[in-house]
Amino acid sequence: MRILFAGDEHPYSAYALKKVIELAWHTWADVTLLSVCPTQPSSRDPLPEALHRYREEFMEALGGPDSPYAQERWEYEWMALRNGSWEEVQVRRGIKKELRVRLRVGNADTEILSEAVRDGSDLIILGCSGGGGSCMWDSAASTAPQKVVGNAACSVLLIKEDRPVKRILACMDQTTASQESLEMINQLLTIHGAQLELVGLTKDGGARPEAYTQLIRIGDYFGDKGIPVSTRLAEQSKFESVLSTHTGDDLLALWMGKKSLLTLLFPRDWVEKFVSACPSSVLVLR
Repeated sequence: MRILFAGDEHPYSAYALKKVIELAWHTWADVTLLSVCPTQPSSRDPLPEALHRYREEFMEALGGPDSPYAQERWEYEWMALRNGSWEEVQVRRGIKKELRVRLRVGNADTEILSEAVRDGSDLIILGCSGGGGSCMWDSAASTAPQKVVGNAACSVLLIKEDRPVKRILACMDQTTASQESLEMINQLLTIHGAQLELVGLTKDGGARPEAYTQLIRIGDYFGDKGIPVSTRLAEQSKFESVLSTHTGDDLLALWMGKKSLLTLLFPRDWVEKFVSACPSSVLVLR
């Protein structure tokens, strides 16, 4: 598993990093910590210093001698310099798992999405301000979290401030749920000690047989792991109003693959607007 954390210097990013650390602890994922500067950073730019702090916090939590992130392997790599030349430098790598720290220059959401493709990321994790129409960064890249959620090819976990998660509300249609996505939810259930509720989406009062089969299969998957599961059905046309009843202590999980009914029913920018208005953290699974 490869996790890409994208953040800035503000508290919501520092809190999201804690979730990166928790997931890395449970999955031993390869991790990249990323920030994006709108222009070439100067000595006064806070982002390089924030990235350094994030690395130190990560390694303090997971960098013990028995950790797969322990930095005990030296390698030579070519590094691009500002004047257009390249220099071969010696870098220290983890024995088994990689922790990369990268700073890119440009438009925040564009650079984050490009890094995710380059890195082969399975999951992007971002923090942001709370719901109620905000879901922003406190910078010129204010709408970056929304745009990343709406346009990423991989799954995205959007963390909204420092709140406990008591329930994961997972919304299902006939889309095939990958084993990786189920494992991701399982890890989050374990980390938070949360309850799980599966919501099966219906149309005109009914659901396709494959949707019922999918709901049962996923319920059995978690039941076999000893995780209590509750289920209910929700009409697609009332999807947003149904979800408006959940609280800030939930984490909302949405399967938004190419064949997802949610993808087909709503315009491209719907997910961006929805995650902004949603008061809880959101996990978009692809």
